[in-house]
Amino acid sequence: MANLKEVRVRIASIKSTRQITSAMKMVSASKLRKGQNAILSLKPYEEQLRLMLNNINKVLKPEDKNVLCTTRPVKDVLVIVVAANKGLCGTFNSHLLKATVNYLRELKEQGFNIKLWLIGKKAEDFFKKSNYHILETHHELIDNVTFESAFALARKAMDLIENGSFQKIDVVYNSFRNAAIYNLTTEQFLPMYMPESSEKSDHEEAEYIMEPTRKELLEELIPKVIQTYMYRILLDSFASEQGARMTAMHKATDNATELLKNLTITYNKVRQASITNEIVEIVGGAEALNQ
Repeated sequence: MANLKEVRVRIASIKSTRQITSAMKMVSASKLRKGQNAILSLKPYEEQLRLMLNNINKVLKPEDKNVLCTTRPVKDVLVIVVAANKGLCGTFNSHLLKATVNYLRELKEQGFNIKLWLIGKKAEDFFKKSNYHILETHHELIDNVTFESAFALARKAMDLIENGSFQKIDVVYNSFRNAAIYNLTTEQFLPMYMPESSEKSDHEEAEYIMEPTRKELLEELIPKVIQTYMYRILLDSFASEQGARMTAMHKATDNATELLKNLTITYNKVRQASITNEIVEIVGGAEALNQ
């Protein structure tokens, strides 16, 4: 059985660890609330943008097609991986990176040329040991998600599609559901999916009066939808990370509390045994003197 000093040192160490995990839990909870509020604020705006785009698409003509929504034969694929800069967030990074590797393997088997954009230091630390070509890293985006940074990144992605450097851009990230649940998501970012326009009656077409032309409206509206989409992806990943870290730190704090309880019992047992031994020694010494 450990001596009193060893148990005291261990109790002090676990108390310090519990304070740290508890503080990290509160910080993550605060950041999670910030991310949730941003997502809730963005959702109506994004829905209205897509509604406008869908309404225009209903009366879209072949000559109005935008390159950002046009599917072409695919040879070069860019995969954007959105991970975290830090750990201590459960399986947030490990499951994401494992799913990314599986998806990249599928693309490679199909004969595509693959390059990566990595967001989050954990993703770079993982993929720099692999044979995949890392085109760019953008670690600063994920800790402080802003409209400006997300829009700039989306604009760069759109430029790559427009100049023909890539025919397809995919994104792998964790989609936020609630504080305890996030969904691992792999989806096509560009070209943007547009529902097929269907035949409409003259009455339905007359409901939309467009000024200027449809093509000019699409050239303005489609980039806004794509930029907003990128902003939501980054917000989703940020909120998912904070939720995962809050959950992990909550469990760590509970485990530390349980461990402290057990160590306190052990400490009391060791202390009681020590006191008993001292009493036995005193009584034994007194009896020896009486003899």
